[in-house]
Amino acid sequence: MAITEEQALTSVKKVILVADDSSTVRKFVSFSLALENFQIITAVDGMDALEKISRNTVDLAIVDLNMPNMDGFELIRAIRNSPDLKTLPVIILSSETSEKSKQLGRDAGADAYLEKPFNANRIKYQVSKFLSLP
Repeated sequence: MAITEEQALTSVKKVILVADDSSTVRKFVSFSLALENFQIITAVDGMDALEKISRNTVDLAIVDLNMPNMDGFELIRAIRNSPDLKTLPVIILSSETSEKSKQLGRDAGADAYLEKPFNANRIKYQVSKFLSLP
């Protein structure tokens, strides 16, 4: 039985990149969003994230600020400076709670800021602002 074009389009999973140097955070966020039928790609730092974004179509990025090799601020600026990625929604997920960090995140080009610790419902809510939940 053939599927319609509309069914094919709606069956395509949205792809979310999760960039965090903590394997625990990557696993928790990935598991929470995979339950909502998103495809998850993980990265251990900003450089890894940029490399994976360049090889995959990504619909949204969730980025930690404190990562080795390339921090979240640098990663967001690199995304915003790329003609192909400049409209990619970016959510910061960080233990940095100061207003200065939040302002620096906005200045770098983040679309939303989520503080750690967080729960699955909060992250799903933030994602749903940019991508419809499947």
